Amino acid sequence: MIKCPPQAVYLIDGARTPFGHNLRQGSYSQAYTKLDLGLMTAQSLLLKQAFSVSQLDDVVIASSTLNKNIDLGQQLSQRLQCKPSLVSHTFSASENCAIQALQYAHQQIAFNQKSLILLAGIEASIVKPIALNSSLSQWIREWQRAKGLKEKLKTLNNLHTQYFHFSASIKKEENHDYLHQEIAEKTASYFSLSAGAMAEYVTLSQRRLKYAQRNKLLKNIIPIFYPDGSSLYRDEDIINTDPESLRKTIITGNPPTGIISKASITRATDGVCILLLANQQMLEKYNLSPLAKLSEPSLVNEDNVIEILLGSNNLKTSEIDYWEWDEISAAEVLSLEKKPHFESIEAFQSLSHVNVDGGSLTLGNPNSANKFRCILQLASILQRNKANNGICHFSFSNAQSSALLLQRTKEAAK
Repeated sequence: MIKCPPQAVYLIDGARTPFGHNLRQGSYSQAYTKLDLGLMTAQSLLLKQAFSVSQLDDVVIASSTLNKNIDLGQQLSQRLQCKPSLVSHTFSASENCAIQALQYAHQQIAFNQKSLILLAGIEASIVKPIALNSSLSQWIREWQRAKGLKEKLKTLNNLHTQYFHFSASIKKEENHDYLHQEIAEKTASYFSLSAGAMAEYVTLSQRRLKYAQRNKLLKNIIPIFYPDGSSLYRDEDIINTDPESLRKTIITGNPPTGIISKASITRATDGVCILLLANQQMLEKYNLSPLAKLSEPSLVNEDNVIEILLGSNNLKTSEIDYWEWDEISAAEVLSLEKKPHFESIEAFQSLSHVNVDGGSLTLGNPNSANKFRCILQLASILQRNKANNGICHFSFSNAQSSALLLQRTKEAAK
């Protein structure tokens, strides 16, 4: 039996919302749901296409903040009015769910199971539950016993904010944000990175984002409109780069070293990013010009994910024009120039070709949406600079790493 070689997988288009802390809330009381955000982004993307939504073979959703019992993919495909026979897929409740979703979508197209897939990363902040402590429980009993308006008001005046605290149900070892803080501090300590150097990189990242916004280099962003008439059409300013905030260190690690600050660690935000993936047959059928060709994303436990990716694609590091590095921390990016594999790579010595439009430190990190944003933005960078090869790299708190290669195609170069 002759095995057919895998088909090429193309990124044909994408769209995303702005990233921000209060994307769902806006300036009114009724918040958007994840489904609302995904639907408005998907509709905006699909309206531009030469094919109808009925041509989609799959709707694949990734969301690390989604309950496993919720099938957001099915809900979205129904609201989009996809063909009734479409079976959607939802990957959720893990930090690397976006890469799992991308691996699945890539394999489905590469091995000729699907031709056209809508791939979405959807994240929205989780409101932490309030736990009852003994003081609050006692106050509730007093409130219940109070009779008449006078006694109720007297009891209400005794209510103190210290009676409330966030639930401790999420253990530190399961909290990805906390683990990334520890990793950042250990990295900074091991490579002797100063707080000043990390603050300088944060400032560089924000300066690059501001330049990209001012010169309209951030493509495919759809605005969010709210019922009160307000709108959000650009990423929020996540980082406050005044000198005091950049110097203010946080206590983490064992023992704490006080090297890193909140500004040098990426922060969770709301956001949606949706990609359209297709095979060569779809490109020819609808005369589509793809943004880039995608390699299959790797997901390994070693630190040599880049070497593996380059080896499997017969490329050298000198042939990579641009890098999009998921900035979990400033320490992670600054440590690259000191690692043996990157010592000879000029891009990591000067950072001239790494995250050239700003990164996660400035934009914030709506986990799965940000992974897909990196891919979409790198494809845009390759196009505008007429470059051929780019690599996206992602790190996870469980010591896993992922990377994939983007290549500008002849169709995109036209």
